[in-house]
Amino acid sequence: MDKQAGWPLHQTAYSSPLPTRTFTVIPKTVVFDLGAVLLHWKPVDLVARMLPQHAPDRAAAEQVCERIFQGLRPSSTWADFDRGRVEPDALADLLAAQSGLPADDLLDFIHAIPDHLHTKLDTQLLLPRLLSHGHRLVYLSNMPLLYSERLLQERTFFQYFDGGIFSAVVGLVKPEQAMFAKAESELELDPDNTVFIDDNLDNVEAARRRGWEVIHFTDAEQCARDLFDLGVLE
Repeated sequence: MDKQAGWPLHQTAYSSPLPTRTFTVIPKTVVFDLGAVLLHWKPVDLVARMLPQHAPDRAAAEQVCERIFQGLRPSSTWADFDRGRVEPDALADLLAAQSGLPADDLLDFIHAIPDHLHTKLDTQLLLPRLLSHGHRLVYLSNMPLLYSERLLQERTFFQYFDGGIFSAVVGLVKPEQAMFAKAESELELDPDNTVFIDDNLDNVEAARRRGWEVIHFTDAEQCARDLFDLGVLE
């Protein structure tokens, strides 16, 4: 399913080059979130596409999205799925009781999500660049086993990573401080030498509180410029 980028990996995809400067890059560990950073993740669009009978317009899709994902807050039912505490069938039943949506439709939706987690090719281009500067790459992702096991088999960008943590494996989720402490111990992270990239501001602020350098991801070009500003890319 996963296709390689149309650009050679040594070629940048950005609209304007980074400024030129001379400096010594200090090797760091760069920690990537996956959803909405390396994988396309637009839950409202996904709801509109997969559940049109319940989301006939954008406003309805946003409401259904909130009923299903509950903002992906750590207290949400979906977060228990990410923690590995709830299996898909049970999740569909719980969400049906909470949202009023049919359990069968929800179960189909749950199982269909991995088909739509396509690689963000512009972000993928950053990975070999970071490795060429001597950095170590790891991932830290809120994701259930149903998705992570499949993605590990199908997404080629994992070849660039020196391991990582999925939430369902450790029973923790971002932005819980315990999740970041687990990453520090299992992935041997030095907070003073770690850069964390995530699209979720709560996760970014949680990592900042542990002393990690952070980048709040919006798109690959912005991320590349922030890495340059931190002295991680030249």
